Amino acid sequence: MRIRTIHISGFGRWSNLTLADLADFQAFFGQNEAGKSTLKAFILGVLFGYKGRSSQKYEPRSGAAYGGYLDIEISQGTYRIQRMNRTQSELTVVNLADGQALTDGAGFLNQLFGPLERVDYEQIFAFDAKDLQLVNQLTGPDLEKHLLTYTKPRASKWLVWATDQQKEGSQLFAKQKTGKRPLNLASQAYQHQQESRFNQTQSLNQYLEKGNQVEALQNKVADQDQQLTAIKEELTVAQDLLSYWDLYQETLVLAATGADGGQLVNHPSQKISVEDQDKLQQLALQLDWFNQQLAEANDRRAKLKDGQLANLNQAEIMDVLQELAETSQALKGLLVQIQSADHQVTQFNQQFRGREPKPLDTTDFRLLQERNYWLVGAVVSGALMVGAFSLNLGVSVEGIVAVTTAVTGYLAKRHHDRVAAVMAPFAPWDKETIIAGQYEALLAQDAKKRSSDLGYQAQTLAGHISRRLNQVDSKRFARFQGQESMEDNYQDLLAAVDQASQLYGLNPAAGLKRRVEKDHAADLEHQLYQDRDQVQAQLQKILQQNGLVSLDQLSAALARQNDQTKNEQRLADLYQQIGTERRKRLVKYRSRPALEKAVAALVAEQKSLEFAKEQAIKQVQALQVDQAALVSESQFQDLTQEVANQEARLTEDFGRYLEKSLLPALIQNIFNGQDQDLSTSVQDQAGTYLHRLTLGHYQKMQITEKQVQVFDRDNESFTLAELSTGAADQAYLAVRLALITSLQLTEDLPILVDDAFVNFDENRQAEVLSLLQDLAGERQVLFWTFTNQVAADQEINLGEING
Repeated sequence: MRIRTIHISGFGRWSNLTLADLADFQAFFGQNEAGKSTLKAFILGVLFGYKGRSSQKYEPRSGAAYGGYLDIEISQGTYRIQRMNRTQSELTVVNLADGQALTDGAGFLNQLFGPLERVDYEQIFAFDAKDLQLVNQLTGPDLEKHLLTYTKPRASKWLVWATDQQKEGSQLFAKQKTGKRPLNLASQAYQHQQESRFNQTQSLNQYLEKGNQVEALQNKVADQDQQLTAIKEELTVAQDLLSYWDLYQETLVLAATGADGGQLVNHPSQKISVEDQDKLQQLALQLDWFNQQLAEANDRRAKLKDGQLANLNQAEIMDVLQELAETSQALKGLLVQIQSADHQVTQFNQQFRGREPKPLDTTDFRLLQERNYWLVGAVVSGALMVGAFSLNLGVSVEGIVAVTTAVTGYLAKRHHDRVAAVMAPFAPWDKETIIAGQYEALLAQDAKKRSSDLGYQAQTLAGHISRRLNQVDSKRFARFQGQESMEDNYQDLLAAVDQASQLYGLNPAAGLKRRVEKDHAADLEHQLYQDRDQVQAQLQKILQQNGLVSLDQLSAALARQNDQTKNEQRLADLYQQIGTERRKRLVKYRSRPALEKAVAALVAEQKSLEFAKEQAIKQVQALQVDQAALVSESQFQDLTQEVANQEARLTEDFGRYLEKSLLPALIQNIFNGQDQDLSTSVQDQAGTYLHRLTLGHYQKMQITEKQVQVFDRDNESFTLAELSTGAADQAYLAVRLALITSLQLTEDLPILVDDAFVNFDENRQAEVLSLLQDLAGERQVLFWTFTNQVAADQEINLGEING
């Protein structure tokens, strides 16, 4: 028997103490008051019960529950002996192999220790310095009596115990009240079960054969299920590819034609910026307007005579007025369109807290669609870091996990900040609303640009109307001269057109008197030429910067650039819609018919496997019907198990009968002659130990019923009274150890030594410790001492434990 674990819930100074993996030669060292004796008392208390009054001094100081447990190893296995509470002790014995508690824990301990009680165990297997101090206080004759007491292991007590065991074994073959003997009945039942098992063997063979067939078919069905699952997955993928084939073909066409749609024309080396496009468009409109104005000025100058106003007839005046009317109607139409576009922009902008947001570019749009995988990485790394610190995996591992957590956390934070920055202009919209609202944002942006373009056209028409009005009557309509913007005076300008129509439409003569003079017209024409040249120079400069020489090339380049942008955006949208993995699979097929052929082949294979699986399932069902009429394997196994159980019980009962019946003879044989003479085994073993402890000075011991004699190397005999104090201690120790090794018990019980050799000199201590080391090979030795200079298998410093 070996004690492998000591757990104290509460006992004296110790609370919640666990000492695990105890060695065969286990040393416990510590100074006084370190709890050595308390630990020894706890072991004895768990094994034999806590003493009534003496156990009071071991009440836990911490208030913890009184008691604990020992994990022991014996020949039958590993068990846990737990004893709790001091006054009403609760004993529990658990088989650690299956975790089941024994119904009779006390019986288990009685069988383990045999007839030994606590006092017997302490007198034989446990000794300390007090025993040797007692030896030193005894005279020679008294010491002999003391030793003789130990060398007689109370044979009568052992014989009484063996007789009780014999009576218990006899009951197994004794007649009961029914007139039957238990072992005979068990033997007959065992024979009957054997015959039943033989009769069912043939039926079982057929059952097992059909079972093997069922198992083979079920394995086949399982394989078919796996194949069907794989084929269904392949078919789903192929059908999915087929649904994307047209889009895939479109990507191939777009990629093959290139960015310019396959047009082999000259084009600028770089794209024309949006800013340059706006400037060129405005300059082109201004150039057209100046050219138009110059044409009109040339017509007017041709009709004027030197130094006089033009003599316009009624028809010419009506043409001017008609032109103003048509231009004003065009202006009114532009104003309506501008109002509609501004209303659309305003409705869109009212949904947001700040300024109107711009539509997302492709990068920001993809950023919102992406998941923040760095956040998942940061959470996983954080969990790993907590686990690493909890398990104390080391500075290097903890450092790597900490750095990984910091990096993934930083990347997750940066991704979150980028998403927040993209979403900020669209507040209070959430991410899904922003993605879905991009089309609305594009419409709003287009409406805003359309309003700006229409405003520029309206400004141009308003300027034209203003100049026409000044030609009609420069004094009456002088308020419109020199205004750079007519945006705030559109209604006033339209009212002036109506006024000119009323004034001069019926009285042409009044209109002719208010015509500008020829010199004024010439100055106006000159100014128009200068303004036009300035606009044309600006336009030409921007064209040259973009590698163009004319507005026709500009139109062609913009059209080509617009087509390229649309193609690139379409290709990017198609790539995103199809996906990378799907495109990789589509590349494997040369044409749509090839893909359709692959889909048809998978469908045919799926139908074939489903039919084969259906046939196999029908075969399984038919075999299971046949099996139901036969003896099942479980029934046969139950019967076989019952036969095996009965056989085991019979073997155990016969063994118990023989064991208990032969115990008295065995015990009588062990102690034969000990009531008159000391056991030869104890005497010889004690002599051997004494020879070793005295380093060969004394050779043997002779122990009779009345006297103990020691013989030195010269074969000279000495009584114990004639020995020195040290030699007497060694003789006492030799007899104690000889008795321990001579007793034949169920298990080799541990030896408990508590500072028993404090008075030995250095050489004697070394020799006795060496002897204990050898004894530890057969039985466990638990050694308590105040010094750590013990060559034990394992040492525990009780002073370092916070009990």
